[in-house]
Amino acid sequence: MSRLKNIICTIRVLSDLRRGIHHPKPSVRARASYLFHKCIKEDRNEIPINIVVNLLGGLRDSLVVQADLPEPESPDQDILFEAVNDPSVFDSQLYLFEAAGTLVSLTFSMPDQQAVLLQSLTKPLMDGMERAIHTPMNNGQQDVLPVLQVHHYIMALGGISKGFVDFPNPVPEDWILPPLAVFEQAAQAIIVTLDAMNRYKVVREAVSLCLIHTGI
Repeated sequence: MSRLKNIICTIRVLSDLRRGIHHPKPSVRARASYLFHKCIKEDRNEIPINIVVNLLGGLRDSLVVQADLPEPESPDQDILFEAVNDPSVFDSQLYLFEAAGTLVSLTFSMPDQQAVLLQSLTKPLMDGMERAIHTPMNNGQQDVLPVLQVHHYIMALGGISKGFVDFPNPVPEDWILPPLAVFEQAAQAIIVTLDAMNRYKVVREAVSLCLIHTGI
């Protein structure tokens, strides 16, 4: 019981509205996001299902994808490459997307509610991808923000999927499947987006990573 209390206390401190993942300093938020993810991942079997919805509610404002292009230092600089490879706020957000996926996975005994919770995470990302691919872009370096946004949306969807455990092999007869229909919707949205933006390497790489690491 004391271990469970410690786990819940740690999670609540890390997700507190005034500190942890909501701390005003980006460096503190980044560290807290990693620790929150680690705690959720390592202690997933100890987390009571009845606090999952509240924990997800406390995360939602931190799951709004932040995509920022750096200022180019030269006309020949690959601004998208720099944006993807330089440390950014989004790197710490990925920990939170995976943690959110893990939390949703814990509700497997309530399939209908699990599907609703999962879709509440994936739909904003899919909507964001649709807006991005329909945003007019010129040829300037700073006009490729929608491409970076798409990269981040795909990586976030992959992070959510990664939070679910892999299927056992063979799958037991009593195994409760995750909301496959929701994952299929996400996969279809990614395919449509890839078709629209396949000329951009960062988008192709995001899709590859999503497929390799999560099998979405």
